[in-house]
Amino acid sequence: RCHPQSSPTNGSAATKKWGATASMKIRRDHEYAHSTDTVYALFTDRKAIRAKQKVLGSRNLRIEECKRNAGGAVVSFVRELPADVPGVLSKFVQPWNTVEQSEQWTCYADGVYQAELDVDIAGVPVTVAGTLELEPRDDGCVNHVRMTIECGIPFIGKTLADFVAKDCKRLIADEYKFISDRLDSA
Repeated sequence: RCHPQSSPTNGSAATKKWGATASMKIRRDHEYAHSTDTVYALFTDRKAIRAKQKVLGSRNLRIEECKRNAGGAVVSFVRELPADVPGVLSKFVQPWNTVEQSEQWTCYADGVYQAELDVDIAGVPVTVAGTLELEPRDDGCVNHVRMTIECGIPFIGKTLADFVAKDCKRLIADEYKFISDRLDSA
């Protein structure tokens, strides 16, 4: 168990690595019939991360850091993810892409866990950032997923941001199913 901080501040600005001419936002709320502590443990456990990434279709997974501390956790991993790339985007996105993800988790006194997420898709001119917030409820908890995908390429930027956002939505849905199934089988 971590040593809680005071209540979280909501959201953070996405890093403007590439500049933004197109921006997509993803908002999902995933409900679980389990405590925030239980769900948080799945996001910050090496074995659970490996199992989840396998289900998501990842290959060549490298967990670079996965450490819980008194204030939360730091999780960082690199993997290759497949993409069904339309021809118009083949200059930017490959059939397999190296994706680095870092999560900085903080726990709060009210039972909330919040992660700041940064996702870097090697060689793809988009910025992907967001937050996960595990909020306690009487019957379990809810994970508020908030992601922003930005692309600074004129003309094709919106198409590229749309493609990455669509793939992020698929991965978010698959991750929710994995976590739900894992919790239900426990």
